[in-house]
This record gives sequence, C-alpha cells and structure tokens, in this order.
Amino acid sequence: MSIKYSIRIGLLIIIGVLAYFTYESIAEPIRYQKQVDIKEEAVIKKLTILRDGQLAYRESKGSFAGNFSDLLNFMEKGEMKVLIQQGDKDDSTTVFKVEEQFISVKDSLFPNIDIPNLKYVPFKENLMFKIAAGEIKKNGVIVPVFEISDPEPFNKERQKTNNPLKVGSIYDANYSGNWD
Repeated sequence: MSIKYSIRIGLLIIIGVLAYFTYESIAEPIRYQKQVDIKEEAVIKKLTILRDGQLAYRESKGSFAGNFSDLLNFMEKGEMKVLIQQGDKDDSTTVFKVEEQFISVKDSLFPNIDIPNLKYVPFKENLMFKIAAGEIKKNGVIVPVFEISDPEPFNKERQKTNNPLKVGSIYDANYSGNWD
C-alpha cells in the first residue's frame, strides 16, 4: 500500500515540475518582450529628442552637429532666431512689421528635459549613443546628414541582424527613425 502512494506522490511531483517548466517556457518570452518594449520605448524617446535638437541645430548653424558636446551645448545654451509679424501685409489700412528676436532653444523646445544625460543609452550605465554627421550629394545637391544610434541594442533580434534603433542616416537624406 505504501509503494502505491509513493508512486502517486512521485508522479504528482513530476507533473508539478513539468507544469512549471511548461508555464515558464511560455511566460519567459512574454516577460522578455515586455522588457524589450519598455527599453526600446525609452531609447526611442531619447532619439526623438536628439533628432529635434539636430534639426534645430541645423536650422541655426547650417549643418548638423557631429558630436554630443556641440549638440547638447546648443540644446542647453543656444538661441534660435524667430520672426514675429505684426499686422497684415495684405491689409493696406494696417502697418505691417516683422521683428527678429532670439529665444532660448532649451526654453522653447526642450523645457523639463535633462539635456546633459540625453547622450546616454537608457538602462545601460555610461553607454553613449553613437553620433555622426556629414554631407552627401543627392541629385547634384549637397545635403547635410546625421545619424544617432544605439551601439548595443537590448533586443536579441536587433543584435543578430545588426539593426540597432537609430534616427537619421549618414548615407541618405533621411531624418526619420528606423522604428517608424
């Protein structure tokens, strides 16, 4: 009688262990994908802010920043020219006037953003994004280009295919992110 119960208890333990491993084989990829989504969302947020900074830099300086020192300094302390129109140029009864003013880049585009830490990849201590800028010839016209990318993607698929999250392209006049 005790052998019969011992076998039943042993089988119940084996069933429990197999059920646990089956559950984990399903739950682990789901947990991993949630981590990937959270981490990639944080990277995309920073890359989007850096793209906006690069576009403002180009508007002000005529080219893109090739390093974080120049870009982040501009985003923190730079100024942009803004034209303020008063009156209606099509209305002859009013005086039309255009004023040129300079406004702070940080206050107008990046309030409440920790600009000095934008260069660091989220969830990776002291790992900086890669940044590059240059010019290419497109249809006979010289076009400024830039690229900012994650040097060590968290996503295993991105690592295998060498397709990190990035914004811009050093080889094409494209200022979009590759997640779009």
